[in-house]
Amino acid sequence: MSATAKECVAEIVGTFILIFFGDMAVHMAVNTGGMDLWGVSMLWGLAVVMACYAVGPVSGAHLNPAVTIAMACYRGFSWSKVLPYIVSQVIGAFGAAALIGCLWRGFIPGLAEKMGVVIGQPGSQKMMMGFSCFFPNPGMIGVDAASWAKVTPATAFTVEVAATGVLVFMILALTEDRHEGAPKSNLVTWFIGLLVAALVGISAPLTMTCLNPARDLGPRLYAYLQGYGAIAFPGPRGVEWWLYILGPIVGGLVGGALYELVLRPLFGKVDLKAGQGIDLPQGGSNIRS
Repeated sequence: MSATAKECVAEIVGTFILIFFGDMAVHMAVNTGGMDLWGVSMLWGLAVVMACYAVGPVSGAHLNPAVTIAMACYRGFSWSKVLPYIVSQVIGAFGAAALIGCLWRGFIPGLAEKMGVVIGQPGSQKMMMGFSCFFPNPGMIGVDAASWAKVTPATAFTVEVAATGVLVFMILALTEDRHEGAPKSNLVTWFIGLLVAALVGISAPLTMTCLNPARDLGPRLYAYLQGYGAIAFPGPRGVEWWLYILGPIVGGLVGGALYELVLRPLFGKVDLKAGQGIDLPQGGSNIRS
């Protein structure tokens, strides 16, 4: 098996772990009411930690197309691996959604009756939110016109750009070899997990905090195959399927650019030994011209 193939398998496994724990938490909240926003946020954060620890040494644990593209733009990740990584991430997310759907299948009839909805019909996003994202949060805010007016597509797009921008900005900061105060490598995943938990906690009512195109697309594909139809594609408001792809990708590029152009140059001269630091030139200095 080639090195790239091994990395792609790791991305499938890691994204599966991420979505399994994260979407299982959302299913618990939707199907039983036994999980509040705090609990869902914490489990998403822990899912990031577990997935990163599991596959980080193999693939770098991108687990997210927005991160993969940002790493290619700003950290020298090979562009030839970008598409294989993204496909692997979507496969992992789809597989996790399929397993979750099987595990919670027995709850669907009762939940549909309780909510007064039919799968695939308007309002059934209150059930499908266990898999994918909608704006505003159907369970917290609602699915009627008055609820939709509270979060426009432009607002939702901006939220996803901002939240994913913060995520990528901080990933670059936490993994910056020139940053002497950064956490050690075995603690970085905990800080990233806490960051994801915080982002979910503050923006879930608005957009359900996607941050990750694979996190939405893989489960959305599964939901479509389960009969959600137009609620999955293009979404009840007609834009969900692409907004949760484009928003995080743009956010990752913006967050990465802000780090590279604004914060990173402020580190100034940092003298390191040869071979120390991911971008150390031959001259022994990390200053960029």
